[in-house]
Amino acid sequence: MSMSHALNTTTFGHAMLSNFLLDPSYLNLNHGSFGTAAKPVLEAQHNYVLQQEARPDIWFRETYKTLIASTRERVSAEVGLPSADNLVLLENASAAVNAIFRSLSLKPGDIFVYFSTAYGMVKNTAAFLEIDKGIKILEVQVKVPITSTASLLDPMHEALESLSAEEQAKVRIATFSHISSVPAFIEPIKELTEIVKSINPSALVLVDAAHAIGQIPVDIPSLGPIDYYLSNAHKWLYAPKGSAFLWTNPSQIDSVRPQPSVISSENDVAGGTDYLTRFGYTGTKDFTAYLSIADSLDFRDSLEATNGKGSIIEYTNGLAKWAGDYLSSKWKTSRLSPPEFEAALFNVVLPTTDYKRATDLQTYLLNEYGIYMLALLDEPTSIVYTRLSAQIYLERDDFVKVGDLVLDFLSK
Repeated sequence: MSMSHALNTTTFGHAMLSNFLLDPSYLNLNHGSFGTAAKPVLEAQHNYVLQQEARPDIWFRETYKTLIASTRERVSAEVGLPSADNLVLLENASAAVNAIFRSLSLKPGDIFVYFSTAYGMVKNTAAFLEIDKGIKILEVQVKVPITSTASLLDPMHEALESLSAEEQAKVRIATFSHISSVPAFIEPIKELTEIVKSINPSALVLVDAAHAIGQIPVDIPSLGPIDYYLSNAHKWLYAPKGSAFLWTNPSQIDSVRPQPSVISSENDVAGGTDYLTRFGYTGTKDFTAYLSIADSLDFRDSLEATNGKGSIIEYTNGLAKWAGDYLSSKWKTSRLSPPEFEAALFNVVLPTTDYKRATDLQTYLLNEYGIYMLALLDEPTSIVYTRLSAQIYLERDDFVKVGDLVLDFLSK
C-alpha cells in the first residue's frame, strides 16, 4: 500500500488520530455503528478511482476482475478459509442477508428463527417474507443482563423443543449474530448451531457477523456446520463504507443458489451463472470500496508490525474491559453481560431509569462537548444503558471524561 500520508504506527491512543479524518472536536464513542476509514486506505481507494476513470474499459473488463480476485483471497485468509472459492464481496451486511433470505425457495409455514436482539434489518427482511411468502417467524426472547452462556442456549433450546415435530421440520433458517448490535454481546455460535441442527439437520444457519471482522479474531471453520457467514469491513476493519463479504458453505451454493440484489448483464440466471460471477459484477458502479478491504488489512499489518501481532484487538478489547469496569463502578451501576461476552463493544447501565433523561444526556454531550454516546433502552426490562466502542484512537482519559460529564448532567 503506497501512500503520501505519513502513517503513524506509534503507540495506540490519541496519537492514532492522525491516521483518521475524525474532527478534532469530535469524540467518537460510537465507532461500532458506522466505523471510520483510515486515511491511507482512503488514499488507496482514491488511486483505484483514478485508474478506473483513466481507462474505463480496461478497468471494468480486466483490472477490476484481477484485483477483486486477489482481494477475495486476502479476506478469505483473514477469516481462516483455505480458499476464496466460496467468498464474495458486496456492499454491506444488509445486502448479504437479503441475498440469502430472498434466494431461498420458501413455502407457506416455513419458519425463520432469530433472537429478539437480532438486528432490525434481519427482522424487517423476515417480515417482508412473512407477508410475501407466508413464512412464520419464531423470535426467541433474550433477557438481559446476560449472566452465562446458558442465558442464550437455554431459551433457544426451549423454543425449538416446544415446536411440534411438524413445525420442527419446517424450520428453514436460524439467524444468529456473532456479535449482536444492541445490546452488544458475543453469541456462542457453535453451540447455537448444534442446537438448531439437532432439532432439524436440514435447517440452515446464517451468522450475521456485521461487527466481527476486525473486532475479534474470526475463524469460520471453527464455528461448526454453519451455512452462511457475513461481515462488514467498514466497521472495525477501517475500510471504506460499502465493503463487506459473504461466505457460503459449498453445500449450499448449488442448492440455494444465492443471488445478489441486482441481476446484471453477466448473470445469466437461466444458464446457471456460477456463484462468484453472479456477485462479481452487479452493473456499472464504483467497486473500489471492495478492493480497499485489502488495503485496510495492509494498514492493520503496518500498525501491528510496530505494536505486535494481534495488538489492535488486544488494545481495543483491553480498553473496553477497563472502561466497562471503570464506568459501572463510577456510576454505581452494572454491565449488561460479563466481560467475556464483550469485545471492543460493551454495554454499561446508565445511572438513571429515565430514558427521556438519558436521550437528553446524549444530545447534551454532543452539542456541548462533541461527544457521541448512545443512550439506549431495553424495553422488556426498562433498563437504560449505553453501548460504547473502544478504538485504537481512544484512551482511558476519554472514558474518565465522559464518566464525569454523565454524573454532572444527571445531578442537575
